[in-house]
Amino acid sequence: MLRLRFYTPGEGAAESIEPGPFFRLIGAMLCRGPGNEPVATYFKRWRLTDAEFARAESLEAVVIYFENNAGLASSAFGPFDTFHVSEGVAWTGSRALARLDDKSLLWYPPNAHDGWASLLIAPPGKSRFDLTGRPARGS
Repeated sequence: MLRLRFYTPGEGAAESIEPGPFFRLIGAMLCRGPGNEPVATYFKRWRLTDAEFARAESLEAVVIYFENNAGLASSAFGPFDTFHVSEGVAWTGSRALARLDDKSLLWYPPNAHDGWASLLIAPPGKSRFDLTGRPARGS
């Protein structure tokens, strides 16, 4: 089980903790679990049902997969002890892993010419296929 914490640094104690077996950033939308249940939307800030926050961060170590719309994915990146998304950039510690292009809504790793439709945020030690139930294709 992963937990994502939404908060705004320097703005008091307001926060929201969202648990889930895994999360997926699909464009600007953050979804939870195999049903892609919407949790938050990013437009300059994270918007949850009744609050806005500047940052979303994992409270546990994660592994990241880039995915395209056809269900194909990259190899696993990580595990990373720290992971957060702020200002449209996914970070692992102080290293940018990908940035969201606000026009195409694709995630671009540094120096990449092609973007990815989504980022799968998963717990270490779990196969992407175990989590999503999708058949193994072209990873």
